[in-house]
Amino acid sequence: MAYIGVEPNPGRNREVDDISSGFNGSTTAFTLQVSSENISPGDANSIIVSLGGVIQNPNTDYTIAASTITFTTAPASGLSFFAVVQGQGTDTQINTPTDGSVSTAKLADAAVTAAKLASPLDLPDNQKIRFGTGNDLEIFHDSANSIIQDTGTGGLRFRASLTEFLGSNAETKAILTTDGGVDLYFNNTKVFETESGGVSLTGGAAANITALSDGATITIDMATACHHSVTLGGNRTFAAPSNQVVGQAGSIFITQDGTGSRTASFNSAFKFVGGTAPTLTTGAGLTDRIDYIIKSSNVIHCAVSLDVK
Repeated sequence: MAYIGVEPNPGRNREVDDISSGFNGSTTAFTLQVSSENISPGDANSIIVSLGGVIQNPNTDYTIAASTITFTTAPASGLSFFAVVQGQGTDTQINTPTDGSVSTAKLADAAVTAAKLASPLDLPDNQKIRFGTGNDLEIFHDSANSIIQDTGTGGLRFRASLTEFLGSNAETKAILTTDGGVDLYFNNTKVFETESGGVSLTGGAAANITALSDGATITIDMATACHHSVTLGGNRTFAAPSNQVVGQAGSIFITQDGTGSRTASFNSAFKFVGGTAPTLTTGAGLTDRIDYIIKSSNVIHCAVSLDVK
């Protein structure tokens, strides 16, 4: 539609809250509000003002600065007031949403930028940052620990040409290099490294010696340790070990109790030199050692050292 003169600004007219309670014949400046929220009409021509039923002349009888109207002559006490802000007025707080009432759908994509985020961005304990359609990845602190957690069906993968794990004091714990080795550190010193031909150790490799339960039949669980020990309290039979893993090697330390002369027989899974099981040292408190390596299922090659002191 064409217009002669200034094209009207679209918008809605709003009745201004009554300010006549502040009229006292001396005060000239008043704050304009609509529904108790400040409003800036923009200029004097954007608001129609009536005092005592008489329309006031913009810029002559009053002026506008932001949300303040200033009368040339202070309105007398008891004088009535009526005003309407025309559509082009600019709200400063009007229609401010209540806390928690703005949904995500009301925000334009990419509307929240880094400039609008606190730095640092603080979240309390157990408040999670989630990623993925199914919220599969979570990052949070649970009051005791900091957690990166995958709750979906896939795995948690780290992708980098060089990955380093550091302690809180920046001490190196591990380094993983693409097309290279995996390095493990103790007290900031490298002690383990994978290489193209295997592994490299700095210092020795130690394994625990696990005590077996003595009984008429002794079954070694190979999953618990590589090295085992037992003190015989009677004549015993060593059954075929459980959880055998091909290539596993270790030692079995067999000690006579205070009585001595205890004997031991072995399941056919134990293979000894010449096909004959050893006769144990009989003296009280003496120890024999069987060194073994698991060649295949129920084929355990054994070498015996008697009366090891």
